[in-house]
Amino acid sequence: MTNTTHSKNGKMVVCLNVKDLKASNEFYKKLGFAQIGGNIKKEWSIMNDGENELYLFQGHVSSNTLNFRGGDVFAIAASLKTQGLKMTSDAKKESDGSDGAWINDPDDNTIYFNTAPGERRFNT
Repeated sequence: MTNTTHSKNGKMVVCLNVKDLKASNEFYKKLGFAQIGGNIKKEWSIMNDGENELYLFQGHVSSNTLNFRGGDVFAIAASLKTQGLKMTSDAKKESDGSDGAWINDPDDNTIYFNTAPGERRFNT
């Protein structure tokens, strides 16, 4: 059963910083994932096992990251700041045209809010 309910933050995707994209792709294929997107030559891949999505990046993210996609990034960042949280990078229009903002949790895990132009929006 697929969960179609998403928080105001958007759909959460796990982004992994990998050392060898081809080896990681092969590993996750053996776990039942298929590559559904990305660009191996540009060192990133989107994997899916039917219910879960996993983004693999070689050299594009500095740490493993929780990525919330499809939310209103500017509203999310404003809400977090009014609750007293400090953004690592405030909401802005990024060079690829997407909206993005970064925050770290109390254990220094990276959380990235990102919505690309034309991307499906979730409960915003």
